[in-house]
Amino acid sequence: MPELELALLRRSLGDIAGMTEHCDACHRALLIGERVYEYENGQLRCALCRDHERQPPAHSRTVHTAAHGHSIRRLDRRPVRRAA
Repeated sequence: MPELELALLRRSLGDIAGMTEHCDACHRALLIGERVYEYENGQLRCALCRDHERQPPAHSRTVHTAAHGHSIRRLDRRPVRRAA
């Protein structure tokens, strides 16, 4: 049974690692909430590798979860009226 558990764990970790963004210089998986820097050529750099680039990044952004933008947001912020 331990072999099966280990195989399932490795497979799930591989699936998760494939969905995350990686730094193109050090290939480290970027953490949620970390700042990532994008360059004109489409390359991504983490904060650690950014200092090794000669050109400034085109823009930067925060790394979000895969569910970012797919959750339900409350748009109407008016107070809820209770029935009498």
